[in-house]
Amino acid sequence: MAGSALVEAVFSLPENDRRGGVALAREFARRAAQRCGYRGHHEDVVLVVNELTTNAVCHGSGRPVVHISGGEEQVLVEVVDDAAAPRAPGWGLQLVAVLGESWGVLERAGQNVVWCELTA
Repeated sequence: MAGSALVEAVFSLPENDRRGGVALAREFARRAAQRCGYRGHHEDVVLVVNELTTNAVCHGSGRPVVHISGGEEQVLVEVVDDAAAPRAPGWGLQLVAVLGESWGVLERAGQNVVWCELTA
């Protein structure tokens, strides 16, 4: 990310309204992409966050947390939940694969992390 400042932002979906929290996560993604100065399509970042948070709400457990970091040339989105095992790719994750430069699922400290890197 040469030539641009790294920005990091974190958003936790509300405990009592996880589905409504997906809409809040989309707005968070819009603001984070702007704050990063990301030169790519901000709506792609929003759509990736929508798909990953919806996946966590529908198939995960615990309180999903969205991490966004990036700069002018790239943005990394991570959605973390307490699911015991990764989920099989569905339509939403196929869309994430098309929009992102790369994506994946990993386990970190006993939590499920689904991530996607977008580039301008």
